[in-house]
Amino acid sequence: MKKFIASLGASVSALFLTASIALAQELPKPDMSVWESDKMKPVRDFANIGIGVIFGIAVLYAVIMVAWYGIKLQSSGSDPIKSQEAKAGLRSTVVGVGITFAAIFIIGLILYVLGLVGIKSNA
Repeated sequence: MKKFIASLGASVSALFLTASIALAQELPKPDMSVWESDKMKPVRDFANIGIGVIFGIAVLYAVIMVAWYGIKLQSSGSDPIKSQEAKAGLRSTVVGVGITFAAIFIIGLILYVLGLVGIKSNA
C-alpha cells in the first residue's frame, strides 16, 4: 500500500509539473474560425452531448456498483473471502470513478489550453 501511495504521489506531482510547464508558456493560438462557423455546430453539439452521456453513464454505473458491493459487504457476515471480494470491488469502483473524473479534467484542460473553451474576451 505504501508503494501505491508513493507512486500515486509521484504521478500526481508529475502531472502538476507538466501542466504548470505547459500553462507557463505562451502557446500559439489556433485559427478557430472554422470551429466557430455554423458548419461545425452539429459537430460541437454532438461532442457536448457525447461527453455528457458518457459522464452520466459512468456516474450511474458507479452508483449502482457502490450500492451492489455495499450490499455484498453487509451480507458477507463473518466470511472473510466474501468480505475481501466486496472490498476489492468497492476499491475498483472508486478507482474507476477517479479515472473517469481525471479523464474529464484532462480533456477540459486540453480544450482550455487550445482555446476551445474558457473565458472569452472581446479584446
